[in-house]
Amino acid sequence: MRRILNNDITIIFLGAGASQADGAPLQNDLFREYFKYNKSLPEINRMRSEWDSELNMFFKMFYGIDIEQTSDFDNVCFPTFEEVLGVLEIAISQEESFKNWDTSSLANNYKNPRLPHIHSLLILLIAEIIAHKLEGDSHYHPLLVNNLKKRDLLEKTSFISLNYDILIDNTLMEVQDAFDLDYTVDFVNPEEFYKPREKRVKLFKLHGSLNWLYCPTCRSLRITPKEKGVCKLKYKIDDCVCDECNTLAIPIIIPPTYFKALSNLYLRQIWNNAEIELMKCNKIVFCGYSFPDADIHIRYLLKRIEVNMENTPEIFIVNNHSKNNDQRINIERERYMRFFKDKQRVNFTELTFQQYAENPSLI
Repeated sequence: MRRILNNDITIIFLGAGASQADGAPLQNDLFREYFKYNKSLPEINRMRSEWDSELNMFFKMFYGIDIEQTSDFDNVCFPTFEEVLGVLEIAISQEESFKNWDTSSLANNYKNPRLPHIHSLLILLIAEIIAHKLEGDSHYHPLLVNNLKKRDLLEKTSFISLNYDILIDNTLMEVQDAFDLDYTVDFVNPEEFYKPREKRVKLFKLHGSLNWLYCPTCRSLRITPKEKGVCKLKYKIDDCVCDECNTLAIPIIIPPTYFKALSNLYLRQIWNNAEIELMKCNKIVFCGYSFPDADIHIRYLLKRIEVNMENTPEIFIVNNHSKNNDQRINIERERYMRFFKDKQRVNFTELTFQQYAENPSLI
């Protein structure tokens, strides 16, 4: 497969660090931030007592953390999402269990919630805390998109987001002057966000999105424009029922683990389309992305591009931030350098995402 030449296409990867610049919590802080937020709510507004009780039970029995008795979450040593979901996904996939925690949907003698149910609650936990943290208007995502547009670069730019939030989605939906947002998949309600125009900006959400609801019966995908529809599964469940077959929709959220299940037909289509787009580019900019080992599917995608293309795209890493130190910088540099074969085309910048957003012409 040879490289498909095009007009200097740039692909911007948006990692967790890019969303953090606009207020999103990092993966390692998700549990802590959620339970701090949940504990701060007035009792009258806590509509999720049963599900939260189940999560409390899970953390106490699996990790020795008593959520109900904890008042200072900053000093609690929480496991990462990768650790928790990885353990659950192995047990579920192998149809194995822990004492008093069944994985089988046929079991009726369990004492505690089934592990698949806990897994689902953890996915909703991700959605809720991200939605809470990003309630206000973002700044740097609009700044980046508007500066690309001012410099006539937006038409030659595509985005690959590894985040569930809809910061970049909302920003691209608001771009004026003939630009449309193209997720490269079909929704059952495209008229709610799509008005055919001359130009499109492609956005590939490789790990799913908080504004997508998938019907497992008729296999339709519905978008909730500018709204985190996944969160309704916890509070407005009636709004998440498919109009065609009356089935409760489910989220398409791929959690941060080694064992990512990418079997959903829409995700497969997005990954395939992302590969096609990457084959056209001559520049990749990684923003707020540390290239973690757990993202083996991303590594596989990039290695396919690198090996199958005639010329490797120029690689730029924009991942500087206030908490960086020499050790962390060296670890991230080593991850990138040991992966890409053409070391001379890998460029580490000292730019933060904020600085890049202010002036994308710096790259």
